[in-house]
Amino acid sequence: MKRRLNDWLNGYLKYSENSEPPQSYHIWIGLGMIAGALQRRAYVKWGSTIIYPNLYVVLVGPSGKAKKGTALNIGKPILKQAGVKVIEGAITPEKLTRRMGEALANITNGTTGKVEFQCAVTYVSDELSVFLGQNNLRLLANLCDWYDCPADWTYDTKGQGTDKLEGICFNMIAATAPDWLPSILPKEAVGGGFTSRVVWVVEEDKGKTVVYPTIDEELQKALVYDLQRIMLMSGEFQFSVEGRARYEEWYLAEDTENRRGNPVVKDPKLAGYCERRATLIKKLAMILSASEDSSMIITDKHIDRGLDLLARVEKKMARVFSGLGSGRYTYAMEMLLGFIVKHKKVSKSQVLSLFFRDIDDYTFDVITKTLIGMKVIYIENDLINNEVYLSLRGDNRLGF
Repeated sequence: MKRRLNDWLNGYLKYSENSEPPQSYHIWIGLGMIAGALQRRAYVKWGSTIIYPNLYVVLVGPSGKAKKGTALNIGKPILKQAGVKVIEGAITPEKLTRRMGEALANITNGTTGKVEFQCAVTYVSDELSVFLGQNNLRLLANLCDWYDCPADWTYDTKGQGTDKLEGICFNMIAATAPDWLPSILPKEAVGGGFTSRVVWVVEEDKGKTVVYPTIDEELQKALVYDLQRIMLMSGEFQFSVEGRARYEEWYLAEDTENRRGNPVVKDPKLAGYCERRATLIKKLAMILSASEDSSMIITDKHIDRGLDLLARVEKKMARVFSGLGSGRYTYAMEMLLGFIVKHKKVSKSQVLSLFFRDIDDYTFDVITKTLIGMKVIYIENDLINNEVYLSLRGDNRLGF
């Protein structure tokens, strides 16, 4: 069935452009929405593995400043109007599994013609901390299981024995402030497990100032209509000759760099994410193909576009874990670095005056020396005015 838009994601970016959240938030919400519409109906076969297009997207930014909730509220009504099963807000693991069980539906595989079952939902929340709670190892373990969309998954209910979910497809678009992460993510979950399955979209501020945000109602209708068309797609995605060749070229180059100890994201806490990056590329390729049409063909263009979108978000991804360290000066360093990122150039007297409760003269010297060693900042001495200035390096290694 013919669509109204040439590319759904581009249409969504046009729809959301007259709003204040950063474009990166809109991009990854849009990708998550397409993933939610595809559900478990579409997939790629990779050897003995079947890969589905669900994503775990988490927007990260300071409360109130980065407009995470605004971004989610732009996309959520479109998902609901299209008929995607959406779960929101605070929910216990038990209630969540029940809601997923209630979403059970039969589908016909467009490639094999067989009737299959799925429990496909998209979880949307602007407070990941409310969803995960504090160190909720059970829910984190469930989320790890669900990422691969198991055909059968069993769970123990309180006093009622064991239940089973068939054809899980859990898609997540959530948000959090960075200062909540230490309380909701135990050390066991950082590096591998849950965090390695998430695309962390990090921003420090809103994208722009918009006095009067507007909504194009006709474009909204077109987005809903086309998302419903995407929901009808079913079966196996195939790679074009060029698409397979481009993926092979990329994968071999990526594998070579990983073996040399040069992963695309250098932070050791994201080593697990780097290992899963190949799976993520295939998920994005399916989503980007579906964004354009219902041919279910993955081309080299989809591979390259997915790599570009990932490269852009990965520049800031390491920042999400910077506050999860156990070093003595971690908290003070986070405060100072955030202050420098915002103002680009600050004086020592400013820092000591504003952060005197946490940063004394000795602590200042220790953390500035560390940041200089990391090649994130450089220092200038004003001998005439007896002042020290800290400036953010334009080529800093954290991508600020």
